[in-house]
Amino acid sequence: MAARFKYLFTLALPLAVAAGGVAWMMGLGGLGGSGDGGITYDTAEINRGQIRRLVTTSGPVRAVVTVSVGSQLSGRIETLSADFNSEVKEGDLLARLEDKTFAARVAQARADLVAAQAGLTNQQAARAKAEAVLRNAKRLLERQETLASKGVASTATLDAAIRDVDVATADIAVIDAQIENAKATIAQREAALRVAELDLERTQILSPIDGTVISRTIDVGQTVAASLQAPELFKIAQDLRRIQIEAQVNEADVGAIRTGNPVEFTVDAYPDERFRGRVTQVRLAALELQSVVTYTVIIEAANDDRRLFPGMTANVQIETARRNDVLRISNDALRFRPRDQAVAPPQSGSAQAAERSERLTDQMRIALKLTDEQTAIVQEATRRAAAVRAERQKAREAQSEAGGNNGAGGGEGGGPAETKSGERRGGNGAGGGDGAARNRFMERLEAALEPTLSAEQKPLLESWRKARQSGRSATVWVLGPDRQPAQQQIRLGIGDEQFAELIGGGLKQGDRVITRQRFAAKK
Repeated sequence: MAARFKYLFTLALPLAVAAGGVAWMMGLGGLGGSGDGGITYDTAEINRGQIRRLVTTSGPVRAVVTVSVGSQLSGRIETLSADFNSEVKEGDLLARLEDKTFAARVAQARADLVAAQAGLTNQQAARAKAEAVLRNAKRLLERQETLASKGVASTATLDAAIRDVDVATADIAVIDAQIENAKATIAQREAALRVAELDLERTQILSPIDGTVISRTIDVGQTVAASLQAPELFKIAQDLRRIQIEAQVNEADVGAIRTGNPVEFTVDAYPDERFRGRVTQVRLAALELQSVVTYTVIIEAANDDRRLFPGMTANVQIETARRNDVLRISNDALRFRPRDQAVAPPQSGSAQAAERSERLTDQMRIALKLTDEQTAIVQEATRRAAAVRAERQKAREAQSEAGGNNGAGGGEGGGPAETKSGERRGGNGAGGGDGAARNRFMERLEAALEPTLSAEQKPLLESWRKARQSGRSATVWVLGPDRQPAQQQIRLGIGDEQFAELIGGGLKQGDRVITRQRFAAKK
C-alpha cells in the first residue's frame, strides 16, 4: 500500500503543477492577480538617448599586405637564415639552395664566352692578313698597268693582276661577315652567362619587402621542386602594426555599409576588450554558398602593440548610422497588440491636428536650432495647415453623412452595407491623400525656411530632410483617459536592438507606451 501511495503521489505532483500553470495563463487560478479579473498593462517611457544601427558579422584578421616568397629554381635547401616571427628587411637572405650545379653552369658559360671572344680575335687577324694581300695585289696591278701602257707586259699578266685584286677584296668581305658572326656569338655567350649568373643569384632566397615572417614551409635538406608554379617557402606580413579584417556581410545588410563607417570588434583572445577600426572597401564580388550570398567588406584597424595576430576571428559590429540625443521608443511597444478588450476611441481631428502642429514645431526647433523668428514661421505654417486639414475633415464627414442618408433609402440591408463600404474606401483614400499632402507641406515649409537659415543650420536641415524621407510608419498603443488602450500612429527613423528613433507622431518625451498586457487572476 505504501508503494502504491508513493506512486500515485509522484504521478499527481507534476499534473497539479501543470494544471496550476494552465489556470494562471487562463486567468482562472489564484496566482499573481488582484482578485477582480481586470487587465493590467506594462508601459515604457519615451526618453532621449543614442541609437546606433549596427550590422553584426565576423571575419578573419589579416595583414594589410602579405607576400608569398617562393623559389624559381629546383634544388636542395642548404641553409636557412629566417624562421617564424623573424623581422626581415628588403634584400635580407631567407634561405639558400645548393648552388654547385648553378656555379658550374656559370663557369661553362664564362668559358664559352672566352672561346667566342678568341674566335673574334682570330677573325680580326685574318682580316688584317687579307688587307695586306689586297694592298700587295693593288701594287702589282699598278706595275702591270704601267708596263702594259709601254707595251712591255702581256695582256695575260695584266688580267692575272686584276684577278688577284678582286680575290683579295672578296676575301676581306668574307672575313667581315665572319667577324659579325663572331660578335653575335659573343652576345649569345654573354646572354647565356647572364642567365647562368641569374640562376646562381636565385639560389639565394631574398626578402622582397620589410616585414615579419609569419609562415615557413621548408627545412634544411628539403628538396624544392619548381615546375609550372613556384612553391611557397615563406609568407611575410609587411607591417603588423596595421591589420585588416575580411568580413562577410549578408546581401540584405551590405546596402547600408559605406566606406568610412566606424567598426568595433572583439577577438576570442581578448574577450573583454573592444578594438576599433573603419571600413575601407566594400568588394563587389559576391560569394554564394548554399544559396546564401555575401559580400566581402574590408576593415582596417591599428595594431601598434601587435596583440592581434593574423588568422584570429574577429566578431565585428559595423555602425551604419548613429543618432545622438533623439527621442526613442522601446521595440517592445512596436510589437505590442491588445487582445480581447475594447480600445479607446481615437482623438478628435482638431485635437490631433493641434498636437501634430505643436509637436512638429518643437521637433524642428530642437533639431534645426531655430531662432524665435524662425520658430514663428513654422508655427504660422503649421497653424494654416491644421486649419486646412480641419476643413477637409469636416467636408469628408459631411460627405460621409450625406452618402449614408442616401444609401439608407435604397432598400433594406443594401444601404448600410454600401455605407460602410463607402466609408472604408473614403477613409483609405483620405489617408493616402493626407500622406501626400503632408509631404508636399513639409517640402514647402523647408523651402520657405531655408533662406532664413545660417551656414551652421543648413547641414542640420539636410540631415532633417534625409531623416524625414527615410522614415517609416508604425502603430503603438497608449492608455487613454478611461485606462483603455488607444491607438497612436507614429513615424520612426533608424533603430537598434532595443530602441527605434521617434521622428513623428503624437508622442513626446516622458509619455508612456504599452509594452505588455497582463490578465489578473480571478478569485
